[in-house]
Amino acid sequence: MKILYYSPHPTVNYSAPSGPGTHIREVVHAFEAHGHEVVRLICGGEKNVAQGTIQFKRSRIKQFIPSYVWQSLKDYQLKRTDNHNRKWLEGQIIKDKPDLIYERSYYLMRSGYETAQKFKIPYFCEINAPYPEEKLQMEGNSFFRKESYRVESEQITIADSVFTVSTAMRDYLISQSGGNGDKIHVTPNAVNKETVVVSEHRIDQLRNQFDIRANDKVIGFVGSIFPYHGVDLLLEAFNQLMEKGFQDCKLLIVGDGEILPALKDYAERNIEKGKAIFTGNVPHKEVYNYISLMDIAVMARSNWYGSPVKIFEYGAMNKTIIAPDVIPVQDVMVHGRHGMLIKDSTDELLKAIEYLIAHPEEAKSMANTFHHKVMNEHTWYQTASRILSEVK
Repeated sequence: MKILYYSPHPTVNYSAPSGPGTHIREVVHAFEAHGHEVVRLICGGEKNVAQGTIQFKRSRIKQFIPSYVWQSLKDYQLKRTDNHNRKWLEGQIIKDKPDLIYERSYYLMRSGYETAQKFKIPYFCEINAPYPEEKLQMEGNSFFRKESYRVESEQITIADSVFTVSTAMRDYLISQSGGNGDKIHVTPNAVNKETVVVSEHRIDQLRNQFDIRANDKVIGFVGSIFPYHGVDLLLEAFNQLMEKGFQDCKLLIVGDGEILPALKDYAERNIEKGKAIFTGNVPHKEVYNYISLMDIAVMARSNWYGSPVKIFEYGAMNKTIIAPDVIPVQDVMVHGRHGMLIKDSTDELLKAIEYLIAHPEEAKSMANTFHHKVMNEHTWYQTASRILSEVK
């Protein structure tokens, strides 16, 4: 079968180390691993470039106009981009004659499902966020808001199958489309077994670099450092852990993001020098080496709809996990069996860390159980199997 993988997002790049970039690459590779030919149409580009947001050419006037108008102008530009994508997609279909279009959808974009209808090609779409709601919350209201809900509903209605990363998102999509539950399937994020590789030599180098001793208990986080990931909670909990006398612990924060300077400032003022380690960005191929240093791997906070890739990466490395008690995590983890699931608070996070330190055998059992589940149920190859099973 020839699959046309279509990503209309104007800035998500195929080679980027970001979550969306990784998701696209892994699904494409998994389709190919199943023996199918994949034609890629990635509108954000194929080469690894810095990620950003679509820019309106007259951005210098932004400060002089109301937010509603500005967001409406951005959305109008996005619609124009989608019309350009439509012509590109039609040309690709005429050239390659695919048997299936698989789209990673994006806010306000019609080109995928309308073109599939026009050419009468089976159409699958992947919707991993409530895009109209996300747009309103993160950027603000727009003249095109009502249209964005119509686009979302039409896409679900027209698609032969819809895939999303959590049961919370599935329930949302059912409510937005007025039904269609039978065609909406949950496929959480996953790992690629072939990329779960570490270098013992490199791990030793990192231990020496960060002065991590054999008896140190390392509590860590890997990922983008934004407010919604709760790294601030982790730092606060670690500070309180130090105050309680857990001096053989170290904190390892791997990644970069908008609140990293504030976190470093907090650590400098409140935590003993050398106890909190900030690595900044690291190459994606190095991530598992850094996770190897951790005894307890933490993701303190997440949104209500997304499937956090990092918990699968932690699981692949057989680490004891503390994760947020939200539906997408509950889809794949059971509290006390696969790890500790916590509410969004410093106190709960601190209690979970203390519990795992005090119960090492139980912590190891949780790690082993979730590791087995990840490696046997949550690989990208299996994700592709579930998607392809819906092809009629």
